[in-house]
Amino acid sequence: MLAVLPRCGGATGAEDGLTEGALTAVEQAALPASCQPQTSLDSRTLVPVGDGSVRSDQPDVNMSSVSTLYVDAAPTRYQSYLRFQLEGEGGELVQARLRLYAKQGTHTGLSFHPVTGSVYEPALTWNTRPAQGAAVTTVASVANDAWLTADVKGAVLDRHTFDLGVLPLGDDGAEFSSREASNVSRRPRLDTVYRYDWCTYRGSGTPSQAWAKTLGGTAREQARALLNLPDGSGFVLGGAYHDGPAQAGGAELPGPSGFLVARFNTAAQHQWSRAYGVGQPVSLEAMTVTPLGNVLVVGTYEGSPDLGTGALPYIAPNTPAVGMFVLKLSPTGNPVWARGFHAETRPGWAEGQVYTSIAVPTAVATDANGSVIVAGHFKGYMDLGGGDLYAGSMSESRDDSTRSLFLAKFDYSGGHQWSQAFYTVDEYTVASALATDAGGNIFMGGRGNNATLATPGLRVGTAFVARFAPDGTPVWGYGLKGGGIGRIRGLAALPDGGVAFAGGFNGTFTFQGQTYSSHDPTHDVRPDDGVFGTLTATGGEGWVRVLTTQPSGDVAEQVAVDGAGNIVVNGRVSAYTLDLGGGELGTPGLPQGGALRFVASFSPTGAHRWSRMLGSQVSDAFMAVSPDGSTRLGFTFEGSTPVGTTTFSSSGLTDMGLIQFNP
Repeated sequence: MLAVLPRCGGATGAEDGLTEGALTAVEQAALPASCQPQTSLDSRTLVPVGDGSVRSDQPDVNMSSVSTLYVDAAPTRYQSYLRFQLEGEGGELVQARLRLYAKQGTHTGLSFHPVTGSVYEPALTWNTRPAQGAAVTTVASVANDAWLTADVKGAVLDRHTFDLGVLPLGDDGAEFSSREASNVSRRPRLDTVYRYDWCTYRGSGTPSQAWAKTLGGTAREQARALLNLPDGSGFVLGGAYHDGPAQAGGAELPGPSGFLVARFNTAAQHQWSRAYGVGQPVSLEAMTVTPLGNVLVVGTYEGSPDLGTGALPYIAPNTPAVGMFVLKLSPTGNPVWARGFHAETRPGWAEGQVYTSIAVPTAVATDANGSVIVAGHFKGYMDLGGGDLYAGSMSESRDDSTRSLFLAKFDYSGGHQWSQAFYTVDEYTVASALATDAGGNIFMGGRGNNATLATPGLRVGTAFVARFAPDGTPVWGYGLKGGGIGRIRGLAALPDGGVAFAGGFNGTFTFQGQTYSSHDPTHDVRPDDGVFGTLTATGGEGWVRVLTTQPSGDVAEQVAVDGAGNIVVNGRVSAYTLDLGGGELGTPGLPQGGALRFVASFSPTGAHRWSRMLGSQVSDAFMAVSPDGSTRLGFTFEGSTPVGTTTFSSSGLTDMGLIQFNP
């Protein structure tokens, strides 16, 4: 994990503290000033992958399986060797501290040497011992039943493997616990610290950090949504928690599990927080806020949980079935109403063979009237208030994996207005994103090849964006054109009537006459590279950008638009570095890297404005962008990780963080 600046020093005969001087002498890496460099230190304790002693009087004897390491000069000379596998790829090693437990100490001293050749246990003898270099440090004495600590950084010759020799300075021998010692706590170890200097920000103007806040208790809290209040007075956070009571800025929320909603003012001061479905099998899937500040939550459930307005219709637990709920909360968090729905398969309707199936809401939006617009997927048949929706013949059996999409609209009181289904033949079909514009038009995005949602004839697994009139009438459908698969995960309405999108793709697609290819086109289930861009009000192609770092695993997850039409995107890449158009962010080998979170802003025409890398242990990031361009983030993190100018430290396994960057 990322650590605070440690102390380091030379060899001693006891496990004492470290002095501060060695690290302050390390020069700052040469990074461009525009990248807002940040330094992190990664501290790790390693155990040897091999060790053993050799003796001069028995030059062919292998002693690697014994529980003791011997060092002595006379009458028989013993020398000991250790091998460690280093883990600091990309960083600068600033400390390597060997610790050995002395079962028997020495008053004539020891020396520590880099060795070349192999410390390979099965073949280690006096005759095959590796060649040794000059001593990098010595100790004059070691006490009995005490830890020896030695700074051996100078003996590290290779970035990946570290072989070390421990030799006697006199005839008073010493004995140390080896890696075969029965007492695990006394086995050898190597404490390392690596320094990483990395770019966190690129752009012509640096967004200042307004505030930062950590939320968390003993539970595992996870951010699930972040929405600005339409009147500009603050924002609301949605989250989930497990394994204990939760903390969202106010009084402790009861455990052991549930989902939470919390409201804050513009300075991130807590106003209220409440828990729902405590100890019940419920899951928050998506959330939005109406113009009057009511909070709309959609999710899944089993059993008959009470979310504050009475028990939901029963769904048998521990079966393949799952129901969906729609919950409305007042601006103060009080439950107003809740609706529960289920789907069912009817393989033998005439014989009474009816089974509860799955109904999963995956996105929710609202409009100027406070309507509830929900999208998701289901199998079999489902009635949301307007009669049966049908998922198609390939979802009629309990064993069928194919599912179809639905889109529905309810009024502010939960009354059904309209609902419709979109038949597909893909078990991975999903509606991941919803957005509405000022006129109440609806944009839906996801993965599917239904002709209403995407250009007819596109393959299974197409990334689509579709527009509907306020009454549900389809206006147009657009799918990424090509031989690949994809999924749109985020949508935001543009001031000119168009829509910005964010998601992932695999294979190839063509946009504005140019063909784009993913890094690894062989996968056909999940998208491997990121994509984001714009479509016009009529479904025409605007501009597009792709993320194709190595290895594959990139995705643009969310998109928002500020008052000037600038687009803000957040997502992740499975790489140590990324370039979103303003220059490289990150650094090779960043600890916990390989899954970097980013947030970036682009002009209405797609030009890079600024980009920022979030901490290396950040996940599940959600953003809310204000008309003036201020960007708020709610995210899940673990351990200790820097975001902006703040280092967040979790009190539980995972906590939630909040941060705001001004324009």
